Amino acid sequence: MNARLQPKRSVRWQRVRIVKSVQTKICVDGSLMKEYVLDKPLTEGFLKFLGQSGTVRYLDNLKKPYFSFEKEQFISIKGFVGDESVEVRYKNEFRDLMGDYFQLLLYYYQQGIPGREKLKGIDESLKEKIEIRLDT
Repeated sequence: MNARLQPKRSVRWQRVRIVKSVQTKICVDGSLMKEYVLDKPLTEGFLKFLGQSGTVRYLDNLKKPYFSFEKEQFISIKGFVGDESVEVRYKNEFRDLMGDYFQLLLYYYQQGIPGREKLKGIDESLKEKIEIRLDT
């Protein structure tokens, strides 16, 4: 088949998606912890993307590299690079605002620089809402 006639693959199918939430619990500090199963493993590229907006710790001296990501007042993510499961925590005070934030990270990562710029706008909006909530 001619390359021009072949259907183009949508970028949509290249995204990492959440397959299911396997565990949800309220932690001692009141934060909400969700464990997600993804359709593809998280990569080091995703960690570099996360590092642009928060703090990433990366331990590669283990059998499987371990990572944690913290975006203060937003979200924390923990897991192993190459695994298809990940633990996400939402702070108690803001979990209603952050409920979809992990999905947004997965979505905008695949868009590269334009996605990063869109995510910055969302981050600024969420920061304003957090500040309003903290002032009351």
